[in-house]
Parts: sequence; structure tokens; C-alpha cells
Amino acid sequence: MNLTVSDILEFLENVAPSSLAEKNDPIGLQVGSKKAPVKGILLTVDPSISACKFAIDQGLNLIVSHHPLFYNPMQSLTPDAYPGNVAYYAVKEGLNLIAWHTPLDKVSWGVSAALAERLGLSPESPILSETSLGEGNGLGVLVKFSKSVKLGELAKEVAKKVDSWVMMVGDENCEVDSLGICGGSCSFLMEHLKKLSVKTLLTSDVKYHTAKQAEIEGFNFLIVDHGAAESLVLPKLKEKLNQFLSKRGFQIPVVIFTEKSPYKIIQEV
Repeated sequence: MNLTVSDILEFLENVAPSSLAEKNDPIGLQVGSKKAPVKGILLTVDPSISACKFAIDQGLNLIVSHHPLFYNPMQSLTPDAYPGNVAYYAVKEGLNLIAWHTPLDKVSWGVSAALAERLGLSPESPILSETSLGEGNGLGVLVKFSKSVKLGELAKEVAKKVDSWVMMVGDENCEVDSLGICGGSCSFLMEHLKKLSVKTLLTSDVKYHTAKQAEIEGFNFLIVDHGAAESLVLPKLKEKLNQFLSKRGFQIPVVIFTEKSPYKIIQEV
């Protein structure tokens, strides 16, 4: 009996239910066939052409990415530009592409918990809890320190353990006794955290005007590379996937693929 793409979709549904997905989040099979036998699985953040070529080189025919290839309805699809180049290549090479996005952001063991774990921190609860969808599920995690730490020192620790550049909004000498952590683009959680008397958020993709507002209001941001932060969930997903395969009696290779940040730091002011 062959392992199929449909079996992997069932696995993902069990470990990070699609009911956790944000409205209009295009999760699921985006390219390929549910009936296709699975020879090997690549786990990655982005379904890039580099990820696809690496999968083919490794003899893997299923890619499970965090980010979807297609977010919005397409007006055209050509092989000359993203995402058409990826879709054309995948079809030509017999690749199947699954996206499993916000369920991995919101499941209790997911993206933010993995980021906290990398920092050696223990989450207390989600920032935005969704207990109706299971205990501990929700967006982001809250952490409290037994002893406060200066914001600047915390930034250096994050840079070292996450292996990412770090930008900081706030006074580096500010004492931090609690922290919100949300892998991905979560600056919108600032207002909710302020209501909880939490004045620092570790996240990605903070816009200028949001950062300026935070600076004026005494709220702190630690900003890391989006891909680096979210890639930390991949080893946890791989572990769960290997357990699933072992129970089913399949010996299928599962490989993690990561890419360098598209951002390059040229000069510090």
C-alpha cells in the first residue's frame, strides 16, 4: 500500500487542524494530486523555485510549505514570473505542493512556541487564545521572566539564538519582565498586549508608522527575519511527521530546506 498526498493532508489536519486557519487562508494542496504516491517529503517555509529544485535533486516529490504559493485569485499564470515559474516547474517535474499556513501559527506547539523554545523560554498562554478550538491554541505566546532583563541584552540573546539580524524599537536600557512572542507579521498585537500590561513584542515585519507609534507610547519591538523565525517550527513538524510515518510502517525521507534571508544588512547607523 502506497503513502499518498491525501495521507499527508490527513496527518496535517490531525496535528494542526484546518479549523485554526484564518479566514481566506489558502491552505491545502495547491499543485498536484491527492492520489499521488509520496516518495519523499520536503519541509520549508516558502515554496520557492530553489526549494523545488532541491526537492527534485533529493528525490522528494512532495513539498509541505508554511507559506502558500497562491494567496489570491490569479489573473494569469506564466512560467516567466513567480508564482507561475514554481507552478510550471512543479507540474513538469511531478511535484506536489501543500501549504499549511496559519494552523501552524496558531496550534499550541507551533511557530511561536517553537520560537520561545529556541530562546529557552516557557510560554504561559497564547496572546490571543482560541480555546474553542483546543486548549493552548491561539496566536502568539506570552512569557514572563523570573528576573527582568534589559531590552538591549534581550535583543543580543535573540540574535544569537535565532541566528537572525535583530532590529529594536525602544530604549535598550528598558527593563523587560514579560514578553509577547509571535512568529510572522504580528505587530497588530501591540494594542492587545498593552491591555495585558505587556510592553514588549518579538515579531517580524513591523511597519514604520507602527514603530513610530510604539516609540512614542513606550512600547518595545524586537524585530527578526520572518523566515528565520518561522523556520523554527519545521523540526517540530518533522518529528511529528516521522512518528506518523513510523506508526504507518512507511520509511519515507523527510528533509528540511531553509533559505537565507532576502535582507542584507549593509551598514549600522
